[in-house]
Amino acid sequence: ITERLRAIGHPVDVARRLGYLVAWKVIGPFDNTGEKGLDRPEPPEREIALDAAYPGKHGEVRWKDYTSSDDLGQIDLNRAIGQEKDVLGYAAAEFYCDTEKNVEFRMSSDNAVKLWLNGQLIGRYDIYHGGNVRDQYSGRATLRAGRNVILVKVCQNAQTQDWAAGWNFQLRF
Repeated sequence: ITERLRAIGHPVDVARRLGYLVAWKVIGPFDNTGEKGLDRPEPPEREIALDAAYPGKHGEVRWKDYTSSDDLGQIDLNRAIGQEKDVLGYAAAEFYCDTEKNVEFRMSSDNAVKLWLNGQLIGRYDIYHGGNVRDQYSGRATLRAGRNVILVKVCQNAQTQDWAAGWNFQLRF
């Protein structure tokens, strides 16, 4: 249906229709040598200061905008930050909710990831290259009325096989 609608000039935003967050701020790379980065907090875990610069793996890193054009909302950190190994990156997004809501989040990634909502850890998945099946992880959370801030940490390891090249995630509520 999407292909036919696009062929006749009708815009279709599949990712938003499916609830994926597509507009993010990203920062990195930070060091993940020896897969030690998932549990080692970097500055974005202490504060999300979008105008700040931090020491990264190769020098100073700053937040930058990244918007996915993928129909399934995939955030490609190879494209957003750069294709590297033994690194980790962060993505932050904010959105507003009219009332407090209990929600289910659904996330997928080729990489080890952590997920925070409003500073509270709500997901931790220490699996590298276990596949990237849509909605492979899920959990419950509460969105507050007003501003909500999401932080995702995505860790890439040292594997060099073609199938281990992905450094990405998808997230929806």
